[in-house]
Amino acid sequence: MKKLLVLGAGACGAAAIALTMAGGGVANADDGIVGQYYKDAKAKIGQMGMTPVVATTVGDRKDWDNCIVQSANRASFLDGSGKKSGNTMLVNLNCYSKYGTYLWPGYSLASPEGRKMWEADMAAKKQKEAEAAAAAQQQEQDQLAAVDAEQAGE
Repeated sequence: MKKLLVLGAGACGAAAIALTMAGGGVANADDGIVGQYYKDAKAKIGQMGMTPVVATTVGDRKDWDNCIVQSANRASFLDGSGKKSGNTMLVNLNCYSKYGTYLWPGYSLASPEGRKMWEADMAAKKQKEAEAAAAAQQQEQDQLAAVDAEQAGE
């Protein structure tokens, strides 16, 4: 009787280890979803024929549509009627600012995510400043041309 109990317990333990190694059947989201804004991820999840559901949020600095999807997994639970909810994608959102500053929490600039976001913002800022400078220079030239034309017409 003792041998049977030991063998049964050993078989259950081996089955548990095998299931742990094989995984519980939770499918991870496509890499195209993680790292996107939630509003963009919702559209992509919808194209996959699934319904996005926010599982968790970190931070409260933004509306959900402007939060970044940190991770996403296919739901593996049963709904209220006992049916498997296979067409639901659970997403975890980061609603802090993109990268941390002395005023706002967010990704560290030492992290790859924070550095990438900061560099993109700095490039956009430089582009905007260059466009503003070009517009100001064009406006100045237009004003000078108008003054020259006015003086020539006198």
